[in-house]
Amino acid sequence: MEINGVEIRDTFAEAFRMWASRAVITARSRRWALEAARAMTGFATSVIGCKVEAGIERELDADATPDGREGVSVLLFAFDAEGVAKRMVERIGQTVLTCPTTACFDGLPEAEERIQVGGVLRHFGDRHQSSKVL
Repeated sequence: MEINGVEIRDTFAEAFRMWASRAVITARSRRWALEAARAMTGFATSVIGCKVEAGIERELDADATPDGREGVSVLLFAFDAEGVAKRMVERIGQTVLTCPTTACFDGLPEAEERIQVGGVLRHFGDRHQSSKVL
């Protein structure tokens, strides 16, 4: 079978309606951006056990990121908006912002439906953090 130009082999598969989010992680070097992305997407293989499915979408050249540094885009999926928002906050706060030189940006700035992330993390650095508007 073929759908939209994609061959579908007749084997077992399952799919769920899910919410998606995309984050762009940048750092001083591609190595640090990848370290943060790997940490963020770890233990995210199934929404059934992990509450989220996540993966690295691709590496980004400096001219494709908001702050002009090399980066990585990451995708997260959950069953509902609340779930994807909670997992984004948890994973950005505990795995991305704890990695040296990293910054994290909205990877879907044109999306109509939004989740709250930055406002929840604004006190991440015990009020010693800095915020920049690009």
